[in-house]
Amino acid sequence: MGFPLGAFPGSAVPVNEELMREIGLALSTMLPRVGPMATVSTCSGTDSLAAQVRNRTGALAEAMEGASVGLVAHRLGVPFGEVRIVSNTTGDRDRQRWDIKLALSKLSEVIGQLAQPRRG
Repeated sequence: MGFPLGAFPGSAVPVNEELMREIGLALSTMLPRVGPMATVSTCSGTDSLAAQVRNRTGALAEAMEGASVGLVAHRLGVPFGEVRIVSNTTGDRDRQRWDIKLALSKLSEVIGQLAQPRRG
C-alpha cells in the first residue's frame, strides 16, 4: 500500500532481541527453526519470486501481518517479537500445500506453552 516502514537497516522492522531470546527459551522444545521473517505486501505466487525473497532477506517464511504490529510497537517503545505458525507453503500457487488444521493445533500448543509461568 506504499506505507513507509521507517529508517530501519535493510527496511527490517526491529525485534527486541531479549524478548526473542525469552520466547526462544520458552519454546525451545517446540520450534523447528528460528530466524527472520520476510515482510511482504503480497505473497510470491511463483517459485522464482519466492526464491528471490528468500535470497534477498534470508527469511524462513513470508508474512504480511507482523510488520504493522512491529512498526506500531517500535513507535510506542514497546518490545516486539513475532512467533509464526506456518499454515502453507509459498511459491507456485498450483503446488502450494496447506494444512490449516495442523497449524491451528500447533498454535494452540505454542499459546499453551507461552502461558505457562516461567521458573528461574
